[in-house]
Amino acid sequence: MADRKGETMANSHYYLQGVTDWQPSGKLLYISSTSYGRDWLSIMHSHSFAELFYVLDGEGYFCTESSKIPLRKNSLIIINPNTRHTEKSSSANPLKYVVLGIDDARFASSSQNIETYYSYDFHSHQNSILPIFEEMLREIRNNNIHHEEICRHYFSILMLRIHRITGDDFVLSPPVNIPPECENLKEYMNTHYRETITLDTLAEVSHLNKYYLSHIFSRTFGISPINYLLERRILHSKELLKNFDYTVTQIAHQSGFSSANYFTQSFKKYTGLTPKAYRNKYRNPLP
Repeated sequence: MADRKGETMANSHYYLQGVTDWQPSGKLLYISSTSYGRDWLSIMHSHSFAELFYVLDGEGYFCTESSKIPLRKNSLIIINPNTRHTEKSSSANPLKYVVLGIDDARFASSSQNIETYYSYDFHSHQNSILPIFEEMLREIRNNNIHHEEICRHYFSILMLRIHRITGDDFVLSPPVNIPPECENLKEYMNTHYRETITLDTLAEVSHLNKYYLSHIFSRTFGISPINYLLERRILHSKELLKNFDYTVTQIAHQSGFSSANYFTQSFKKYTGLTPKAYRNKYRNPLP
């Protein structure tokens, strides 16, 4: 077949062999972007979930209790659950970064022992990695239909790209030997965190003694059930503060706190900032 200029058209077929439906385990809990101002505050903290921390711009340090890793544009840090850490930003060249929260997962490289964190510099590969984070942020901000599912697929692509570039074949596996009652309690709090929940509520849901369930949950996940519930509520409130123009009272109610005062006290204890100060510091452009 020829086109109107008399040139022969070329048609190439590429067959995919050995295709597998590869999906990382773990749940994409949240996507967040942060820019430090001159009033940045660095607090050593930990999470019950894993994080992927990617630097979009600026300089600083990623710090644990025993390490201090330089950060620059296109640095990637993978942080396993219950790792105490913080970020320190340069005041002259403030950090701007995106964070993915991954629940029910622990990163383990097939070429290394399980580490508390993994550090990479993707400066030479930014065209392969950076657009994925940018697309995830665009999807989550636009809030169009299927945006959550699209972000989960981007996360799968991201992990495959990391493997291609680094050679580290990460396996995302949930913590081992999780008692079913602990998994059920965690799922219950993830679903109902905006409701009134006490230890008595969890005891009734799980049909366990509240002191026993607190002990076994803490031993399994490294955090008490009430603190896990608080962490989940704080995460939700952070996104509301950054992305919506709700009042502090409205956000307290929507995040499961009994009052605005209790929300403010809890938020400041967890983040080092009041809700209003956090909003002023990290606010994204309102839709």
